[in-house]
Amino acid sequence: MHSRLIVMARFFSQKRWAIWLFYGVLTLVYFLVLGQKFIANWQPPTWMIAPIMAFGSFVAGSTFLGGGSVAFPALTKIYSFEPVIAKSFSLAIQSVGMTSASLYIFTRVRGWPMGFMALYLLGATLGLLFSIGYLEAQIPPLDIRISFTLFLLCFLAVYLLTSNIHNISSDTHLENNARDVFLTMFCGIFGGMVSGLLGSGADLVGFTLLVFYFRIEIRRAIQTSVVLMAATSILGIVIQYLIRGIDPQVVDLWYVAAPVVLFGAPLGAVLCRYLSKRFLVLFICLIVAAEVVSTIMLVPIDRSRLVYYLLAAMTFIGLLAAFRILALQKHGSTDT
Repeated sequence: MHSRLIVMARFFSQKRWAIWLFYGVLTLVYFLVLGQKFIANWQPPTWMIAPIMAFGSFVAGSTFLGGGSVAFPALTKIYSFEPVIAKSFSLAIQSVGMTSASLYIFTRVRGWPMGFMALYLLGATLGLLFSIGYLEAQIPPLDIRISFTLFLLCFLAVYLLTSNIHNISSDTHLENNARDVFLTMFCGIFGGMVSGLLGSGADLVGFTLLVFYFRIEIRRAIQTSVVLMAATSILGIVIQYLIRGIDPQVVDLWYVAAPVVLFGAPLGAVLCRYLSKRFLVLFICLIVAAEVVSTIMLVPIDRSRLVYYLLAAMTFIGLLAAFRILALQKHGSTDT
């Protein structure tokens, strides 16, 4: 532990201070331009979103879960907002926090799978358009809240299963055959649809595809998923604005949380490089466990709709099984 602290101290003492100076300048610009809005909204209960998103931004930068994994349940369970408000806020705040983390990651990482990312984001755009423009109006708010919990729970299984994958590669030059292109587009559309409903999801689906199917090294997959979710969040909030506008409550919360996530997300990205895999697994398990327990305790579950929730969970599990089968075909039966 002591040696890791020394490494982190050296990290911040080297020329990397320049990127943090850049973030400091951005924060100063924010307060010069929007400082009055920030002060006006710094009152109960709005101010509570700042410490909540300080934690959320750390999650966004250090894991594949994204800040929406904290923002969505916080707004629906603590603030009692409707899921559509929570989703819009998640996209809006991630467009700052995860973009901030992405800027840092881009200064430290080379060799991005640019073709994969472009294709995935094209699919995500189509998924966002369908989800925001049509699908969210067809699904009851309670079902969206339950689906969020099921989605996180299923993808926790993904992360735990990655420990059994042996032929991990640091190579990011992904193949470009017809099946790979189709699968990337399909996952992009699915991730975009989920993000349009829940405020996050494109990162989780992208992480799953990269690790399970393409066998990208886990930390690199997390970094790529952060960038994917940053771009998806920007696309999502723009589409939301163009289709039906942004709720004033979302804007007020954004004023308070934006300067917090500006620093929190890149700090999470820094720590992701030095935290052990065991700690990250425990950290993610605790987040998902808190989401599941709070849903059971706080969300009134309609037993008549349990069959729909079961079908949703089976759909997620079916997708994971399909990834595994395709991965075995691509890499051989001894890979996992």
